[in-house]
Amino acid sequence: MKCTEFIVEYLKKHEKLSHVFTYAGGTNAWLLDVLHKSSNIGYIPMRHEQNAAFAAEGYARAGERLGVVLTMSGPGATNLVTGIANAFFDSVPVLYLTGQVTSMTYKFDNPVRQLGYQETDIVSIVKPITKNAVMARTETEVASFLQKSISIARSGRPGPVLLDLPTDVQRKEVTCAKLDVKPICENGPCASNIKIGSVIKLIQASKRPIILAGGGVRVSGTCDLLMEFADRFQIPVVASLMGKDSFPNDHPLFVGFIGSYGNRYANLSLANCDLVIALGSRLDSRQTANPKTFARAAKIVHVDIDLCELENAALSDLSIHSDLRKFFEKILRFNDNQIDVDARLEWKKYIRLVKAEFYTEPAASRKKINPKLFLRKLSDLSAGNEIFTADVGNNQMWAAQELKIKKDQRFIVSGGLGSMGFAIPAAIGAHFACPDRPVISIVGDGGFQMSTPELETIVSNNIPVKIIVFNNNVLGLMWHFQGENFDNGHPATEDGYSCPDIQKVASAYGLPCMKLENERQMLKGISWILSAKGPALLEVMVDRSWAAYPKVKPGNPIEIQLPKISKKKQCKYMLIPLLDD
Repeated sequence: MKCTEFIVEYLKKHEKLSHVFTYAGGTNAWLLDVLHKSSNIGYIPMRHEQNAAFAAEGYARAGERLGVVLTMSGPGATNLVTGIANAFFDSVPVLYLTGQVTSMTYKFDNPVRQLGYQETDIVSIVKPITKNAVMARTETEVASFLQKSISIARSGRPGPVLLDLPTDVQRKEVTCAKLDVKPICENGPCASNIKIGSVIKLIQASKRPIILAGGGVRVSGTCDLLMEFADRFQIPVVASLMGKDSFPNDHPLFVGFIGSYGNRYANLSLANCDLVIALGSRLDSRQTANPKTFARAAKIVHVDIDLCELENAALSDLSIHSDLRKFFEKILRFNDNQIDVDARLEWKKYIRLVKAEFYTEPAASRKKINPKLFLRKLSDLSAGNEIFTADVGNNQMWAAQELKIKKDQRFIVSGGLGSMGFAIPAAIGAHFACPDRPVISIVGDGGFQMSTPELETIVSNNIPVKIIVFNNNVLGLMWHFQGENFDNGHPATEDGYSCPDIQKVASAYGLPCMKLENERQMLKGISWILSAKGPALLEVMVDRSWAAYPKVKPGNPIEIQLPKISKKKQCKYMLIPLLDD
C-alpha cells in the first residue's frame, strides 16, 4: 500500500480516531483523497488551519484520545503554530501531519532561503513547542516515525508531535507488516515508598490540609482516584484553572477555584492551610500570585510527572516525581485508621463560614446583564453532562469563578498560552469526540471575531454547538488592565476597536440567534439556548464596567484581592498573620 493509505489504516487500527481536522492544499491532497475514500475516519474541513489545530485539541481533551490535524506545507503549516504551542503548554496529545514539497524541491542543507514553492522548514520552527517534530524522508521512515510520534505524544506528560511528509514520499509503497507495530506508551515515574510514607506523616500531623488539583489530574485520567483520595482522608480541594473540572464542584469537599482571579473564599482557605498537596500543577504565578507569600504557613507537597516542574515556580517541602495514577494507587493502599479525620472538623467548619461570607449572589445590574449572575443561572439550569469551552479574557475568568462544574461536565480552556479565538473551534472538536453531549462555547466579542469563519463550519455540518457571546464592545480584560496602569486612554481595546452587529453576522451564516439586553430576559435566553435542537448563538450585552473581579494585584499575597474588603473583615478570616499589600 502507499504511505498515505498506511497512515490512515494505522490510525484506524490503533487509535480511537473518528475525525481528522484539515484544510485542503496541494501537498496534502493525496492524504485527503485517502481520507475521503475511508469509511472509518471522517474529515472536517475548517476555515483556517489555526482553528483546525484548536479543534483537534478540543477533540483530544473532550474524548481523552489523540487528536489529528492534516494541512499543507508553507502557510498551511505555519498557520498551525499557535495551536501547536497551545497544545504543548496544556499537555494535549495531538498529531500534526503536514504535507511538504517534494524531496527534489526541498532545500535541506542548501543555504538558500527557499527552493520549492510553498516550502517551509516547519520542523525547525516547531521543535521548541513539540515533544517531537521530524520529516519522514523515506517510506520506511513514514511507518516508523508515525508509530514513534504517537508513542511520544501519549507517553509521560502528553503533548503535540509533528510529522512532515514530502509529497513524493507520501506516494511511495510501504510494507503492510508495519501496520501491526503498535504505539508504545512508556511507563511513567513512580513515587517511592519512602516518599509516600512522608506524605502520610504530613497528613497525619496536619490540622488544615488542602489539595490543589491541577490540570495534570485530568490529563492523567485520575479524577476518580482524586475523589477517592480526598474522601478517604477528608481533605478539602481547591482547583487551578486547568484543574477546575478534575473534581466535582458540587462535592462537599470542593472549596473553589484559586489563583490571581480565584474565588476569594478559595484563596483565603488556601492561604490559611497548614499543608498543600499540589497534584499535577505547575504552581505558576497565575496560581500562587506571589510565590514568596504563597501558602507561607504550610508545608507543600508537590507531585508531578514532569521533573522540570518540581522546584521550578515555587519551592516545596517534599517534591515527588511520579505519574499521578501510580501516586494515587500507592497512597490509597495505606491503612487510614491512623488518620484522625475528626481533627479536620474545625477546618471544614472554617471553610464553610468563609464560603458563606464571600459566596454572595452578585448584585443585580441596572445596566445590561450581570455576567456572573448569568453564568450562575446557566450553571444551575444545565443538565449535568455539558462540555463547556471558554475563550480567553473576562469571559474565561467569569466562567471559572461562577460555573459549578459537575462530575460529568467538562471545562476546556486555553491555559498556558491563553489564546483568544480558542473556544469556538475547540467546541467543534469536542462535539466530534462526544457527539451525544451538549457543547456550550463561552466567548467575548473579541474572541468571537477571531473565530467567526468557523460559524460556517458549524452550520454546514449542523454541529449543535451553543455559542454564548458576552459583548461589551471592548477588549474587556485588557481595557481594565490599561485603566489600572495607564492614564492615556485605551488604545486598541476601545480606541480603534469595534465589533460588528453580531446578530447580523450570525444570521448571515444561517445561525439561529437571540440577544439579551437586560436581566428580565435572562432566564428566557438561557432556556432558549439550552433547549435549541441545533446550533444557536446567544448574545449577552454586558456593560464594560464589569471586570474580572476578584483579582490579586501583582505582587500581593493570594488572599488580598480587589475590590478590597475592610482590614477588620480580612483579619476576621485569617488564621495566620496578615501581610499588608
